[in-house]
Amino acid sequence: MATGKITNASVEAVEIPATGKRAHLWDDTLKGFGVMVTDKGVRSYIIQYRLYGRASDTRRVTIGKHGSPWTAKKARDRASELLEQVRRKIDPFDAQRAEKLAKDKAKAEQSALLAIKQRLAFGRIADRYIEATKKKLRTWREIESVINRDLRPAFGDTPLPDISSAAICDMLADVTQRGEGAARAAYRSTSAIFKFAAQHEAKYFKASQSPMRDVPAPAKAGKRQRLLSNDELRTIWKSSAGLGWPFSDIVRLLMLTGQRLREVAHATWDEFDLEKREWLIPGDRTKNKLPTVVFLSDQTLAILRELPVIKCKGNYLFTTTGETAVTGFSRCKSRLDAIINKPRIKAGEQPLAEWWFHDLRRTMSTNCQRLGISPEVVDLMQNHVQGAQSGTRGSYQLYRYADERRDGFARWGNELEGIINKPAGENVFSLRGAA
Repeated sequence: MATGKITNASVEAVEIPATGKRAHLWDDTLKGFGVMVTDKGVRSYIIQYRLYGRASDTRRVTIGKHGSPWTAKKARDRASELLEQVRRKIDPFDAQRAEKLAKDKAKAEQSALLAIKQRLAFGRIADRYIEATKKKLRTWREIESVINRDLRPAFGDTPLPDISSAAICDMLADVTQRGEGAARAAYRSTSAIFKFAAQHEAKYFKASQSPMRDVPAPAKAGKRQRLLSNDELRTIWKSSAGLGWPFSDIVRLLMLTGQRLREVAHATWDEFDLEKREWLIPGDRTKNKLPTVVFLSDQTLAILRELPVIKCKGNYLFTTTGETAVTGFSRCKSRLDAIINKPRIKAGEQPLAEWWFHDLRRTMSTNCQRLGISPEVVDLMQNHVQGAQSGTRGSYQLYRYADERRDGFARWGNELEGIINKPAGENVFSLRGAA
């Protein structure tokens, strides 16, 4: 039995034994402390002892492999601690085994918890809910659209137990910017998904865990008729400059194009042909699932040409992450309201009456009709197409009344520019400079 002072050098000097054999070096000062070398060259610090003297079995406990963090000195200190336990009739082998069992149990529990969280991932439950809905409701496509448009971007694959009522309220606040109807649809779909999980995953998710209990349903208001005055349009345009990029440009494009909030905010560069002055919004991004062409006015084109082009996976016009399209519309609206109302309140004036981003769309429609643009053309400008328009009809719809629509967008762009540059008599300046 080889003995000697165990040091880093002496440990590394132990020769590798023959296949199937083990080599040992025992410390000549700390009895029971040694190093074991396998036929693969693995060097491990160990202690060997009999808890009750010669009458008991010999036991070994591995301290650790030679190398970081186990140097000879650290292993010697640890061996001294373990051998002191032996002197006090505490078996380190049992303690080590109990520690290993505890670690194994914790690892198993963590693995099981991870599996449950993956099972309860919002995206996975939403997919199962949609599949179940297909068999029961003819409106499943509309429900799927709401989930994909509003819920998935907000919750992704977050486990249901980790989704808070505050997160749901934030999502609904964002959706409300498109209208109360959209918010109610998002609320119903969210509630249905949590209810589905409680019914089909009762072992892992109880109805009492649903955060929907603390989320008030969006109020069902009457049909909105809020139209913004010219003064209000001017105020919103100029105040939007305080938002900075990207929201200032988003607000102004909403005003110029009359399209829906996410149609503008989630636009991608491949949808635009700036030379032809056209923006083709695909059907999978529109409310009625029909593609539409927005003809670009001079004012719209000026904004688009000054936008920074950010390299990102989705080729989005507006992204703050470089990965996904911009979000946070409720916070944007709150900031814009604060910018608008701070000087008004300071001057002793009333805050601007409540308005939503969707009111910009309604106001454009009303103003275009006031300019003499026919209601049918205005509907086509805003993709307000009633009934099924699939196949050839849907393709034809893209360029129906193209000249009239192109003229309509141009006239509205000029009209809005005149509104922003009021009062009359002032020198006209570009909309981009009207801050």
